[in-house]
Amino acid sequence: MKYRILPIFIPQYGCPFKCIFCNQKIISGEKEEVTLERIKRQIEEGLKKNEGEDVELAFYGGNFTAIGFNMQKRLLELARRFERVKSIRISTRPDFINEEILRFLKDYRVKTIELGIQSMFDDVLKASKRGHTAEDSAKASKLIKWFGFTLGVQLMVGLPNSTEEKDIKSAEIVCSFEPDIARIYPTLVIEDTYLAEMYRRGEYQPLSLEDAILISSYMKEIFMANGVKVIRTGLQPTEEINYNARVIAGPFHPSLGELVDSEIIFRRITALFMSRSLKKLSIFVHPKNFSKLIGNKKRNIERLRKEYGFQDIEIFTDHEDENTIRILTGDREMVVDIRGL
Repeated sequence: MKYRILPIFIPQYGCPFKCIFCNQKIISGEKEEVTLERIKRQIEEGLKKNEGEDVELAFYGGNFTAIGFNMQKRLLELARRFERVKSIRISTRPDFINEEILRFLKDYRVKTIELGIQSMFDDVLKASKRGHTAEDSAKASKLIKWFGFTLGVQLMVGLPNSTEEKDIKSAEIVCSFEPDIARIYPTLVIEDTYLAEMYRRGEYQPLSLEDAILISSYMKEIFMANGVKVIRTGLQPTEEINYNARVIAGPFHPSLGELVDSEIIFRRITALFMSRSLKKLSIFVHPKNFSKLIGNKKRNIERLRKEYGFQDIEIFTDHEDENTIRILTGDREMVVDIRGL
């Protein structure tokens, strides 16, 4: 059964390494230190906002299983006191997963474990000072699935030493672990990180927004083709993670996930065109997907005109099926499946 997620941020708590890209206090927007009193208060506030609903409590932003055992136990016991907390989700590192840890988590209603894999290439992990290997990710993923947890994976796009090919291959490799959910995070240069120093010295060049969208879209399609639900693309905008804030450089956009879906839709539509001699195009789309179809600032419509020569493009809202887009051109009617976007 699915429950509303109640996020509790424990930024960089339990992290044994300082990854070059990471400043969790900025990323999460959580300014308070990790104390049982703070977490208890935030759980109570979250339950009050979701009056009458059961929730899944999610410990985000830290490496939960790298926290001291006694503190882990106290955090989980605190969560268990609340009747409406029906399950628990944690995020952690691949090198802090073993059978003893997983047995312990099972006893405390932990249902979902999200692994910060980031890349399946050791040279990329080393350049990012992750402190674990691709093999650690493979072993941890298989153990998590064997114990019956829901497995979440997190991959990053555009890390130092990475390439488009490595990022896409990482998604393909990770799918062999049979994860249930995934997150895709294009790399941002955030203040007070070693990556920011590298950027200022000219040692790191972040991806453009266009390249980040393209690579992320290929990765998302790989996940979708393997039955993996992508639950987030790009960092959640906060006061610090925003335009003219603590992001120094990199492909930030507050609606990156929609831009990625828009790119996928464009590819699926244009894959249907065997000829570029057609001039008129009629598109029927559910209102829910209208903005994804047309793209940011109508980018997809302009590309259809410039790249495919369509001079007359009509778009109609169609409430019948939100999982498809119908295309009429000439005497042909075609259907584009956008299920999962």
